[in-house]
Amino acid sequence: MALIIVTGMPGAGSSTVIKEGLKLRKEEESEGVESEFTPKNYGDIMFEAAREEGLIEKRDDLRKLSSEKQREIQMLACNKISEWKKRVNLIIDTHCTIKTSSGYLPGLPEYVLRELKPDQFVLIEANPDEIFGRRSKDKTRERDVEDKTSIEEHQFMNRAMSMSYSCLTGASVKIIENHDGALRKAAEEFFELMKMLSKS
Repeated sequence: MALIIVTGMPGAGSSTVIKEGLKLRKEEESEGVESEFTPKNYGDIMFEAAREEGLIEKRDDLRKLSSEKQREIQMLACNKISEWKKRVNLIIDTHCTIKTSSGYLPGLPEYVLRELKPDQFVLIEANPDEIFGRRSKDKTRERDVEDKTSIEEHQFMNRAMSMSYSCLTGASVKIIENHDGALRKAAEEFFELMKMLSKS
C-alpha cells in the first residue's frame, strides 16, 4: 500500500491541505480514484502511545520528554503505522524538522524512515508573513514563538531535510505552496498526487 508523508511547519497548513485534498477525492470518486487514503497525524499517534505509558497528559508535553523517551515513543508510533500500511493507503502528517534550543533535529530519523519505507514526501509551504499571521490566530496550541526571519530559516531547513529523506528512501519530494486565499489550488495539487499514487 502507498504511504505519503506530508510535512510543513506549524502554520503552513499541512493538515488543512490534507483535509481539503481528501474532500476533493470524495467529490471525484467517479473519475477512477479507486484506493482510499487514511490520514493520520504522527504527533497524535505518539501522544496516544505516551499517554498509554502514563508519561504525559497533554500533547504539547511530548517535546518536554527526554530524548531517550521521545525515541522510544517515536518507535512505538512507527510500529503502529507500519502495521496499518499493510492494509491501507496512508497519509502521515508530521514535522520535517524539530527546532530545539540546541538546533534542528530530524522529525523522521533514519531508523524511522527505514521502518516506514514511504513512497512520497510532500512539503507544504507558505510565506513567512502568512505563517506568522496564522499562528497568531491559533489559540488551540501552545507554540514556540518564532519571528519571520526564524520562520524563513526553518522552512529552508525543512527543504534541506526533505531532500535528505529522499536520498535515504528514494521517494520523491513534492513542494506545494499553500498561500492565503489559494487553499483550493494547494488541495488540487495534493489530490492529483493521491490519484497518481493510487494508480501506481
